[in-house]
Amino acid sequence: MLIARLTFGLACLGMLIPQGLLAATPTQLTVSDVVLGEGGILSGRLIDGRGYGLPGRRVEMRRGGAVIVWMRTDQFGRFAVKDLPGGTYALVSGSSQKVVRAWAAGSAPPRTSTRVILVEQPQPVSWQAPATESADVVYSSESRIFGLSPLSLSAVVGMAVGIPILVNQHDDDDGPSTVGGAGAPASP
Repeated sequence: MLIARLTFGLACLGMLIPQGLLAATPTQLTVSDVVLGEGGILSGRLIDGRGYGLPGRRVEMRRGGAVIVWMRTDQFGRFAVKDLPGGTYALVSGSSQKVVRAWAAGSAPPRTSTRVILVEQPQPVSWQAPATESADVVYSSESRIFGLSPLSLSAVVGMAVGIPILVNQHDDDDGPSTVGGAGAPASP
């Protein structure tokens, strides 16, 4: 009975922990193939999560961890670099990063893209005070445990402790039970 209660309590606790934290794994970077244009031109576009171009952003091209060239996006989020030899490069801008394998014209695999698309994901804002009010308490990401504010974490812990206690009290009200699920007979 104790093992069943512990299992139930842990199952309840597991349902309360944000699933995104349990499933979070380091993102794997995939290599995208792109064919270089005439003159070794690599072109691309930096967009947000909705597909809109991001103007005036810095895009870095790295090789072996070192920045070999950087450029700014135009008003539509487009960027380009010329005189680029074929090879593997990392393109980085803000929160986006993409590893590309640049191929010289004529040597690229079939159906290789001619442009690179970088998608910059917005940084999530978990709590923000309205501009017209002053906030006395602001919880930064450093003051959070499991991504929860202290108040939310207190609620989760309270439920994790309270639910098994309530279940235990409910089980005690049912009367004695025996192995196999059959209780004592009501009358002889």
